[in-house]
Amino acid sequence: MAFYAIAPLLCTLAQSELYMHLYINQVSEGANRNQVVVVNTTEGFGRTVITNWPIADGPAPNATIVGRAQGMHFLSSSQAKYNWYTSMNLVFEDTRFAGSSLQVMGTFPKDGQWSISGGTGEFTMARGIVNYKKIQDTGYSNIRELHVHAYYTPMIGDSGFRDCNSWKLGA
Repeated sequence: MAFYAIAPLLCTLAQSELYMHLYINQVSEGANRNQVVVVNTTEGFGRTVITNWPIADGPAPNATIVGRAQGMHFLSSSQAKYNWYTSMNLVFEDTRFAGSSLQVMGTFPKDGQWSISGGTGEFTMARGIVNYKKIQDTGYSNIRELHVHAYYTPMIGDSGFRDCNSWKLGA
């Protein structure tokens, strides 16, 4: 006897597309520091930093904060001086997406891409990319411009799933 059941797909999953233009402000020193080194090594390799960067709708100091980039990055190579790897959640705090998040990871050159490998809340089962570019660097602070492009599957209903795709294990 099988302990599970495979249900036929009665309707296609709803897919939504997301585009966002955002900014992250990274401050490594001073009173407004929003990251901290938790593992520091003499050669740099293995240095680990925990982050809580604000995500804003613009680069100006008075821009609206819409969320936080919370996670870590670490120096992942002893050969390259700036070969950082990052894994973080973009956690949204604004009214529209409050409590939703995107899981982002990748390497950390000056300009590049991070992959979106998941999401929660409104952005359930997200996948996509974040193109980023450093637009300001003061030595202890920098601002990155983000272009977020993702697809996700909105979950609807009390069970968290669309009614047409509901099924139960066992029975």
